Amino acid sequence: MPVDEKRMTFTEHLAELRTRIIRSGICLFICMIICYALSNYILQILARPLMPLAEKGIIQTSSEPNSPVENNSQTPNPNTEAQTEPSKKTVKPVWTVLNPLEIVFVQLKTAAYIGFVLAFPFIAWQVCAFIFPGLRESERRVVKVLIFGCSGLAIVGVAVAYFGVLPLVLPYMMLWVPEGWQIQLRANETISMILLFLAGFAVAFQFPMAVMILVFMGFLSPAVLKKQRKFAFVIIAVIAAVLTPPDPGSMMIMMLPLVAMYEISIWLSYLVIRRKKQAAAASQA
Repeated sequence: MPVDEKRMTFTEHLAELRTRIIRSGICLFICMIICYALSNYILQILARPLMPLAEKGIIQTSSEPNSPVENNSQTPNPNTEAQTEPSKKTVKPVWTVLNPLEIVFVQLKTAAYIGFVLAFPFIAWQVCAFIFPGLRESERRVVKVLIFGCSGLAIVGVAVAYFGVLPLVLPYMMLWVPEGWQIQLRANETISMILLFLAGFAVAFQFPMAVMILVFMGFLSPAVLKKQRKFAFVIIAVIAAVLTPPDPGSMMIMMLPLVAMYEISIWLSYLVIRRKKQAAAASQA
């Protein structure tokens, strides 16, 4: 929208804000309804990081027959079972629910989280459409960089947690359960833990954007980040060693993304300083 657009009155701003909120709410509601309808498939996807626990026999599992022929056979042949045993479908974790409404609350909670993720692009577009007319062109570019940068880093963080960290950390954590204790996965707590873990990595991977904002505001500098690099790497290594199984491969899977985030933060800080100098020179000229 052009900068010289006719200014709106306060009442008109409130009316536009109400319209944007209503549109965002409708989009969020529709996405939540769709996610609730597909909640069983979404729960299966969220349970995939638990497959190492099932494959190692740490948790209770169930398996499906390999083919309809096996399922319909009344008198299974021991030789046939022995031949088809290696080709059975992947085992699945057995969930525990304590009341009839628990699974409904789990599905609603999952639909709320995933629905918000699906509706976020539309909500962000509505927010930008409301605030952009009051911003300068340079401020608009900053907002666009923040939106796309934060979204991209959040996707990377969720992917690292889902494919790399959770399948390694969960079996390691289960090894601390004393012998003789029965391990059961309650649906509500386990799904909530997985969702919060993914959300935590999405937030943690915003570190470069947070550093960029602090550098832009003058609270940090590239020199300080480079000076504290060794100290930061030691802290990252300790965190990775504590949260992963005791082998170098698992530790590196968690450590390398965090180190990369720190190096990206240093590079972005130099970029921010250069842009600030260019803007200052342009304003003085």
